[in-house]
Amino acid sequence: MTTYHKVKMQKRIKIKDIASYCMVSKTTVRRWIENGKLRAIRLPSGHYRINRVDYRRFLESCEIPLTGSSFGSKSKEERG
Repeated sequence: MTTYHKVKMQKRIKIKDIASYCMVSKTTVRRWIENGKLRAIRLPSGHYRINRVDYRRFLESCEIPLTGSSFGSKSKEERG
């Protein structure tokens, strides 16, 4: 795997990480994807990956608090 490919993949999030952050099951996250609430990329292996920008938009639309370390910048609350 090239360095470029590794960097590109780090910008995408796995379903299990989203489920953990949102305190829901992986099935719920898959349902959000299937219903079009959360945009995702389906890999040839059948697994999904979610772009950080799309994930952030989803969290904001659902009014789920953001933590700065997950997104590389501070949320409105953290900025003051």
